[in-house]
Amino acid sequence: MKRVILCVAILCLIFFNSSAQVESHEFGEIDKSDLEMTVYSADSGAAAVYLVDKGRAIFNETSFDMYLTQLVRIKILKEEGFKWADIKLDYLKGNGLSKLKAATYNLVDGKIVRTELGKRDWVDEKINDNLWSKKASLPDVKVGSIIEYTYTRRTGDFSSLPGWVFQTSIPVRYSEYEIDIPRYGDYQPMMKGYIRPAFIDNSGGKQHIVMKNVSALDNEPYVATMENFRSKIEFEIKAIDIPGYFKEVYMENWEAINDDLLKDEVFGKALEATGQIKKAYPDDKGWKNDEASLIDIYDFVRDHYEWDERGGLYMYKSPRETWGDKKASAPEINMTLVMFLRNAGISADPVILSTRAHGYLNTYVPIIRQFNRTIASATIEGKTYLMDATNKLRPYNILPTSCLNGQGLKITPTGPEWVDLSTNNEMDTEIITGNLWLNDDDILEGNMNVVFRGTAATRTKSAISELEEDDLKEIFEDFGGEIENVVFQRAKEAKDNLEAQYDFTKESNVSFLGNKIFLNPVLTKFIKENPFKLESRLYPVEFSAPILNTYMYNISIPEGFEVEELPQAHNMALPDSGGKYSYLSAVQGDKVQIVIRLSISKTQYLPEEYPALKEFFNQIIAKQEAQIVFKKKESKP
Repeated sequence: MKRVILCVAILCLIFFNSSAQVESHEFGEIDKSDLEMTVYSADSGAAAVYLVDKGRAIFNETSFDMYLTQLVRIKILKEEGFKWADIKLDYLKGNGLSKLKAATYNLVDGKIVRTELGKRDWVDEKINDNLWSKKASLPDVKVGSIIEYTYTRRTGDFSSLPGWVFQTSIPVRYSEYEIDIPRYGDYQPMMKGYIRPAFIDNSGGKQHIVMKNVSALDNEPYVATMENFRSKIEFEIKAIDIPGYFKEVYMENWEAINDDLLKDEVFGKALEATGQIKKAYPDDKGWKNDEASLIDIYDFVRDHYEWDERGGLYMYKSPRETWGDKKASAPEINMTLVMFLRNAGISADPVILSTRAHGYLNTYVPIIRQFNRTIASATIEGKTYLMDATNKLRPYNILPTSCLNGQGLKITPTGPEWVDLSTNNEMDTEIITGNLWLNDDDILEGNMNVVFRGTAATRTKSAISELEEDDLKEIFEDFGGEIENVVFQRAKEAKDNLEAQYDFTKESNVSFLGNKIFLNPVLTKFIKENPFKLESRLYPVEFSAPILNTYMYNISIPEGFEVEELPQAHNMALPDSGGKYSYLSAVQGDKVQIVIRLSISKTQYLPEEYPALKEFFNQIIAKQEAQIVFKKKESKP
């Protein structure tokens, strides 16, 4: 799959512009024109803007510690921006903040008035055994104020360099980060995001980056996580070498990571402990190396466990422990599944991945912390199956949508293998059939049959499991009419389909004018409002799985009326086989039949494909409003 490259390993940084792009900013040096500003010209809707966000990280050669000094200056433009005056600064246990200063600035009678925050106004709060937080609310904050604070804190040692975030939920006018690169370490700098730096320098054992006029990172629809696109820099340690004292390699290659995991007591070694499942494994099942046995084993393991909602990579508890508890984490359940499959003679291995909310994988940077979930993989006669047994309503051939995120890494005794996480070909499918007629009160009445398949079935079954019997019609809350007699079939079965029926009345969608009836037959809309409102988009549009929907409506022609006008047939397609939409209408005896087919065939649409996708959705919305026109039959003389 073609994918936007968002995370670039910077091997050799160069100047993008001259050093004139580097500005001088010190605490207390407030420009009167900034206090006079009422609107940030680059983003007129902004409630606040970072005027300055400056960081300087230094390495102490004596203690081997890293220290970060930060200066923050924010202009408050609207009342919604007051929250930025509530400061929360985290620090490591036993290493409080130093050089801490904070103040509010206002313009009073044309003069700058400074109100400082006192030392007693700060409150320390314990977050965990290693982390504390210092909190305060800046005084005298109003619309038009500038708030400012600065501090220094220890971030750790040279094995973990502090990164820097250039892009936030509000715009940033000037962001600067300069960091000393310790000579004892070999590091992999990684830049993320789309914002082009105004200045970069990596000479003299440092990284120095300036970004200007950075736009706010707004949440966009159909994005797995906006963190994939936030402009920031991070550093991964590759090796440490202190001559005469210490040397260790942290980042080698994927083969080394594969070998390390196989040797790990809570990963590879745990999988080898086959005696752990001996008492649980039912020998009388006669499982063997075929698909039927694979499905049976999957169902057996899945139905035994209750998932405790924990992800991760490792089996911190053995199958012997969790089998008795009947409750386990995702890796404990899925690696137990691998052990069962192997015991039946099926080739099976764990696959580690990054969930959608965790972010994209960078396959060029071999670091284990990119991964946060373990699933199971099995291969029978050349066909690969990817499985996650954490949901009792999920069949063997459907992964959670959270796991459908590019590639995963299969950990095997013969070496690592990259696996396409869409191998199962999951689809998000709905087939809707409706019978409609006008009742004696001239209100639309009818019945619906809905078939959910693939990820749509699992998603809907999970929603049903959280509802009381009397609340099942909430599944169809977007319908907009009165619903009753809702019946679901296979709602509690782990099948890849689910069927529902319901009766309805709906006062909208029909109107009368003179001797004519205007009826909109599309009662269940794919979308009611176009989620793509921007003229252009920096980020790709992402769907968890391809969509394939079919809508079929049979509308009884009202007695004494005939069809005057049908919605015109409509066909459209996205470029590069990206999707199709068709709308067909016809008269069949005493009924009008509408058939609509929609396919969104890709899971990612790049920014350059956005205009076509936006227009595609616009046309769907417009066509959903097309009406059938019935006219009263003329009386025969």
